Amino acid sequence: PAIIHEHDAALQNLLDKQITDPTHRGFGSYPDQWELYHCGAAANVLEQAVTGYVIPQSKFHQNKSLLQRMQWAVDFLVHNQSPDGSIDLLTTNFNSPPDTGFVVHHVATAAKLAVMAGEDGIATIIKPFLIKAGSSMAAGGVHTPNHRWVVSAALAQIHELYPDQSYLDRIDLWLSEGIDIDEEGQFQERSTTIYNAVSVNALVTMAAKLRRPQLLEPVRKNLDSMLYLLHPNFEVVTEISRRQDINTRGTMHRYWFALRYMAILDQNGQYASIVESMEPDRISLPALIEYPLIQKPLPKSVPPPDRYVKHFPLAEITHIR
Repeated sequence: PAIIHEHDAALQNLLDKQITDPTHRGFGSYPDQWELYHCGAAANVLEQAVTGYVIPQSKFHQNKSLLQRMQWAVDFLVHNQSPDGSIDLLTTNFNSPPDTGFVVHHVATAAKLAVMAGEDGIATIIKPFLIKAGSSMAAGGVHTPNHRWVVSAALAQIHELYPDQSYLDRIDLWLSEGIDIDEEGQFQERSTTIYNAVSVNALVTMAAKLRRPQLLEPVRKNLDSMLYLLHPNFEVVTEISRRQDINTRGTMHRYWFALRYMAILDQNGQYASIVESMEPDRISLPALIEYPLIQKPLPKSVPPPDRYVKHFPLAEITHIR
């Protein structure tokens, strides 16, 4: 299928960029535009490599040389993990549990795909990083409202693989604060192209991993709100954002996972129409494997509302179409 061919091409590009010189400070990762070597890059190599390794249709299936590349990526992660289990986001946040969570999302998916495929040897080399990261997130704090759900989703992913009550205790502590969504369906940051999506994707992950379907209610509330914050070309209204996406052009692409999951689960044709507007460009092959539900066909598409006067008093905006 085309998605696997595209994944293979993207993986080859990552392997071409990965530093393979063991004397290099970026060994196992690859540089960003400022020649910085982030844990997120190594996590990306690991997730995509495991995906190619376990899919029979991939040209990388059971490719033994890929195992070495995975090990190098894991080595980078472990080498750059603080004694407390956290990692640094080199541009701004140090010893950061939420940035650890963003990285764990990919690393835990890699471990999950390995376990699903019976590749326990791969999962074994990943486990020490995840266990140490879990300790950091179960004890540490956050910087912004969405980080609570980033950390909680990451802990839920690790807990599914390696159950630990301390992970659940921390998740429940964050949830006890209440989910930061208002009557209009907007999260506290009102970041319509970035952090709304981070929050709903995290809540879907938590609902699935923890078997807590009640966590999908704020997801529905936000996605229903976003139906009235779209322009005719599926660009998003960003004037209400409290974050860096304010007054910028953006799309619903970051919502893909939550939208596809909820479209199929609820048989919601309006969500499906938004998903169709972004596919096949925006599809995550690792997510398709990890969550079999989203492999199912989308329900019949129903166009989102296109003729309305919608007031958002809390956000102080009225959208007219």
